[in-house]
Amino acid sequence: MASSSSKLRKRTGMNTELTLEDAVRYMKAVAGKLDGEKTADSEKTAETFFHLMKEFNEDRIDAYQVITKVYELLKGHPDLLEGFNAFLPEDVDPLTILKKQTEEDDVSLVLRVEWRFRNNVQSYRRFIAILYQYRSMQKSAEVTCQEMKTLFEGNEDLFEAFKKYLPADTPGVDDNILD
Repeated sequence: MASSSSKLRKRTGMNTELTLEDAVRYMKAVAGKLDGEKTADSEKTAETFFHLMKEFNEDRIDAYQVITKVYELLKGHPDLLEGFNAFLPEDVDPLTILKKQTEEDDVSLVLRVEWRFRNNVQSYRRFIAILYQYRSMQKSAEVTCQEMKTLFEGNEDLFEAFKKYLPADTPGVDDNILD
């Protein structure tokens, strides 16, 4: 058992090794929470989590991929995320990985908008201006949401990608784009 648990170390600074029983207990906690909240359109399932773990264990996906996907899957469950972190190798920093993912998402959205509005430079510049005003706190989330909805009319996928940058309780975020 020592060889199978040698990879498992708690990230508490105490260098305490985790056991197979710890892993089983954690997997049961994940299954209980994710399967307990399942809805018809929810992709949050224990099966998805187990599949990710299997893919990672078989070296089909790397630490970057598994961490970003697990953090998305377990969003809203800080206890499960903390438990997941305990099983990560000591040299893996999930915050750095998530920051990198966020930066990549930011760049990807800007590039998508730039490409989509390549024949309409004014719309692209408007997007950049709205984004800048929101990030520099010159516009509220609600006003930003409404302006982006208008700007992205006919480009619902861009609005969907942008919504994740707004607080979930922002009026208009959950509305259909073409109210």
